[in-house]
Amino acid sequence: MRSGQSSAGGLVRAHGSPDLLEEPIPTLVDYVKTNPYDDPSNPPPSSDVYCAMQWSNATDPDTGLRRYKLGNFNSEDEAGAANYSITHKGHCGSCSTLQDLGVYIRQNLTDSTRNCGKEGVISSKWQHECLQKIGFSEQCITIWSYNILNTRDKCFWVCMWSDLRNEPFNKPDGSLNDCLQCDEDNSGPNFKYFSARTRRNSGIPSSIKRPGSQRLLHGTLLLVWRSLTETLSVSVDDISKVIYVLTKNRPVSFD
Repeated sequence: MRSGQSSAGGLVRAHGSPDLLEEPIPTLVDYVKTNPYDDPSNPPPSSDVYCAMQWSNATDPDTGLRRYKLGNFNSEDEAGAANYSITHKGHCGSCSTLQDLGVYIRQNLTDSTRNCGKEGVISSKWQHECLQKIGFSEQCITIWSYNILNTRDKCFWVCMWSDLRNEPFNKPDGSLNDCLQCDEDNSGPNFKYFSARTRRNSGIPSSIKRPGSQRLLHGTLLLVWRSLTETLSVSVDDISKVIYVLTKNRPVSFD
């Protein structure tokens, strides 16, 4: 992890707790209270919208941190007209907070969440604590926990084999290895709906190579820039390094 990217992610995370959210809070920005994988009708249909944020002028009396709002918008223009910045494509959900954006920015999650899943084989408490150490908000941890549990149930042996062979994330033809593809097919749809935020729809590159059409979006870079230079008083030079890391050799689009 590049140091600029890590420090920027840490700052966004520190200023993005769900406790700092102002009303009205989008419905799905909450704990996932029941296992969505138990209902075969899930996930529900998802609208083609954008999740965006806006800094408030109010501060939290206990921490002195700026509060913020999240909202769903039908288009980039609609969000911009309301003075909101896009934080990811799709509706807002349990991982849409800035705390979770900071986690996604500062580290690659594939290995770290997989390690949490391994600890979960022994103890669900250990798995929860592992996800807490990564830095996720408690509400985001709920869908990550259900996702890990479902992948373990559906993909245990194929992932065990992949792990034993130390397979790279991508096959020579660029497709996902069998373990990741199993997770994508069996756990991906519900995770994407209920978490709402992924690295792909937030414009954050991953160690898993994806088609260019799955790598989004300049709005996240704008959000990071505005948040850290204007609101959190981080130097422009430091954030320039972050923007470079996030965009180097990677096309950005809203496709």
